[in-house]
Amino acid sequence: MDISYIINELGEDREQYFNAIAPPIMQTSNFAFKKVDDLRNAFADEYSALLYSRGNNPTVDILRKKLAALDGAEDCLVFNSGAAAIFAAVLANVKSGDHIVSVKNPYTWAKKCSMLFCHALV
Repeated sequence: MDISYIINELGEDREQYFNAIAPPIMQTSNFAFKKVDDLRNAFADEYSALLYSRGNNPTVDILRKKLAALDGAEDCLVFNSGAAAIFAAVLANVKSGDHIVSVKNPYTWAKKCSMLFCHALV
């Protein structure tokens, strides 16, 4: 895939946002559903639909597609904070009884996330 296409067009369905050249940034929004069953299905699998923009929204979806394509990956994760990214990295790599080795003074939230997670595993 051409890098120019990835950066400028991949994931951008311009017809969905009034043919704007750049997609609008959706910072906060809830999303409507036409049927209650559609809402139930979305709650059952939160990645299958847009529920609340802080977790997943069209802007994040476009970014995920572009980052994955630039790295040649199938998909990627985008987090709404550094602490969430750190927590996910720790969660993916440790299990009950493991120890975490860190620098003496890590980023405050990294330390808190790691400590909370470790206590939860015990």
